Order: sequence, then structure tokens, then C-alpha cells
Amino acid sequence: MFRALLSLFTLVAVVLVAAPQALADAKSDRAAISDAATKLSTSASSLAAAAKASDDRGTRKKFAPAAQDLGDDLAAFARRAVKDVPMKSLAADLTGILKDAGALVELADEAEEKEERKQLRASAQLLQQGVATVGKQLLAAAANEEKGGGSQPAAASKKYTGRMFNNSDDCSWSENIVFQVSRDGQVVYKSGLVFPGKNQPLVLEQGTYLVQLLKGGSLEFLGQKNLDAKAEGWQFRSGCVNQD
Repeated sequence: MFRALLSLFTLVAVVLVAAPQALADAKSDRAAISDAATKLSTSASSLAAAAKASDDRGTRKKFAPAAQDLGDDLAAFARRAVKDVPMKSLAADLTGILKDAGALVELADEAEEKEERKQLRASAQLLQQGVATVGKQLLAAAANEEKGGGSQPAAASKKYTGRMFNNSDDCSWSENIVFQVSRDGQVVYKSGLVFPGKNQPLVLEQGTYLVQLLKGGSLEFLGQKNLDAKAEGWQFRSGCVNQD
């Protein structure tokens, strides 16, 4: 179960959509939204299949069906997005889907085994982020549609250089760590092995990111924290990943 969830955790992170950008016209807006929703649907269905194989009854009976329902709803939304359906109607559909994605995160907490609970929650949170990002794309597309399909180039974002520290050597149990950085549901960076007491330099666009802490070698999910890249010289510290 853990191996399947670990593979899925990476899959979910890779296929989730990027932050919305201005597109050329309403047709391409709809195609991009539909494509993003289709990828999320595939990820949710894969998560459901992994959950069905769990030894935990609650995961099989509650989480798995909810994940599959989310996948089905996203697939239906993707089909509607490319049709001549009013943007307001699509927005209403997506509001319900986002609510269900949030509920899936909460259902992950019902898994009895700690590591499985962490893996399920992390994957569900990435799905939730992806749905939220589709919502941002939808809002941008609706505004674009009202303007008659015109678009303006997106303003260049500021970039800041910072460092990611593995400071688990300050804890009772140190770990080799791989840092996986996501924004709006999409993985933007994955480090190599960072040893205790070492750090990794990284340039990021200004904004807030989600950092998953993975165990070196096995890539077991250890935890996750937010990172704010808002000034030159920002710092992110792993903390004590093996302590509650």
C-alpha cells in the first residue's frame, strides 16, 4: 500500500496544473481548463485504486469511494468545459468539486496507520491544490471571455535566491532528506539528497510554496511545510521530521 501511494504521490504532483496565465482566446482557455481537469481526474482515480488495496477498512470503504467520486466529477467537468457551457455554470460545478476535494483531505485522517494517513493526506492535499488552481484558471478565462478573448502578457515575477536547510542534525534523530517543492499543485523543484547539516541553494519566483520532505533513498513521505519566498536570502528549515 505504501509503495503504491508513494508512486502515486509523485504522479499526482507531476500531473497537477500550473498557475493560470493569460491565453489567446476562449477556445484555448477552455481546452487548457479541460486538460487540467482530465489530469486531475486521472490522479484521483489512481488514488482511489491505491486506497482500495489498503488493509485499513476505513480507507477502503470511505476514502477510496470518495476519491473515485472526485475523479468522476472532474472527468464530467472536463467534458463540459470544452462545450459551449457558460463560465458561471462551470464555476458553480467547480465550487462543489473543490468542497469535495477538501472533504477528501479530512477523510484521510481516518486512516488508522500513521504513515498511511500521512501519505493519503499529502496526496489529497495536492489534488485539492490542483482543483483550486483550475478555479483560478476559470476566473481568468471568464474575465478574458468578457473582454472578447483578448489577452495581455503576464508580468514577469520577481525571483529570489534562498537556501533549504536540512537541520535534522539538531534533533534526536537525523535524516537524509529530499526536498520536493510545489506551487499551485505543480512540482517546480526536487532536490537531490541533502545530508543533515547541509543546505541546498534555490532560486524561486516570489510567492508561497508547499515543501514535501521525503526520506533519502526510499522517498518515504516525512512531512510538509510552507515556504514563503518573499525576499532575497529566504531560508527554509526541515525541522525535526521524525518527532511528533
